[in-house]
Amino acid sequence: MSATLPHFTLPLAPEAFLRDYWQKKPLFMPAAATGLDSPDADTLAGLALEDGVEARIIQGAGKGPWQLQQGPLDEEIFSTLGERDWTLLVQSVDHFLTETSLLLDGFAFLPGWRVEDIMMSYAVTGGSVGPHFDRYDVFLIQAHGSRRWQIGEVCDEHSPRLPHPDLKLLDGMAVREEYIAMPGDVLYLPPGVAHHGVAEDDDCLTWSVGFRAPDYQMLMAEIAGECLADADSHLFTDPQRTVPDNPAILTDQDRQALVRGALDLLKPEGIERAVYRWLSTPRQDGLEFAIDDHHIRERDPHTALVRHGSVRLLMQGNRVWLNGEPHTLTEQQRPLVQLLASKRRYTESELEAVMTSTARELLHEWIEQGFFAPL
Repeated sequence: MSATLPHFTLPLAPEAFLRDYWQKKPLFMPAAATGLDSPDADTLAGLALEDGVEARIIQGAGKGPWQLQQGPLDEEIFSTLGERDWTLLVQSVDHFLTETSLLLDGFAFLPGWRVEDIMMSYAVTGGSVGPHFDRYDVFLIQAHGSRRWQIGEVCDEHSPRLPHPDLKLLDGMAVREEYIAMPGDVLYLPPGVAHHGVAEDDDCLTWSVGFRAPDYQMLMAEIAGECLADADSHLFTDPQRTVPDNPAILTDQDRQALVRGALDLLKPEGIERAVYRWLSTPRQDGLEFAIDDHHIRERDPHTALVRHGSVRLLMQGNRVWLNGEPHTLTEQQRPLVQLLASKRRYTESELEAVMTSTARELLHEWIEQGFFAPL
């Protein structure tokens, strides 16, 4: 592959993709991605040894037995795995390797808050994570080697599973479609679609762009926590109490008063803060991993500034949420921040077109904090 930055191009109109495929049916897109030669397997393995990086190794084939080893991993483990049937998975690689995160600019046909992260899987011949389904949308991008993908039916939590304490592998997946993905090929899968990918050769590296599917239970917990953090303590009162007909019964009137008092703590401004804070918080904090600005500059000399891979930006009126924290903007700062939130790398001309003195001050502050890096 050419020495270019990672890039994905949807091979059909975004409107057609969203209408015909998004959360509806799979789509195989040959040669839709380029610039996938970095990171290599050694870099990925090294990342898996770092503290705070979520990694795991899965061994097995067919009906099993299947084994799962969760990180943190030790370097010695790789010498014990053998030559077949194992896979290394590293989560949120884009949060740690900023160059990898630049691929996400190719997904601007979807809102930025929907993107979760880029997971990578390295496999030797026969390596796989087993037949399974995901509860979220995913784009599977072949970077090195080749992988055979088998696509099955739409599944749910009641679909038959192989017995395993940790892995949720399907038992008896019926194959509807089959593809062999070569470098640059991309497979889109909606939530619930069964799939099984097996490495056809050594040095098989696949990028997995996963999308957030917010769990309403978790969102409610975030909302409750945000609202309760600012709430004053209020106790139930009943100054108009009358003698009950039966003291053993909770009357409808009392129950409604209790529930109403509790729900009154959920203020609209607290709910709004909770949503923006949650959606603007990265899956993992990778700011301690420096941006390889020299490598990015070599591959694209037109880039003057790049956003760190673990930085999430979400606009809200005259505010922007950066990694879970709100920043109030002046009118002079808004155009710059809108540009910074809309993509991950920026040219000198783009920056100059929206730069003011107060915008420059804000950008310098964010550069000093490691959120952005000039090239």
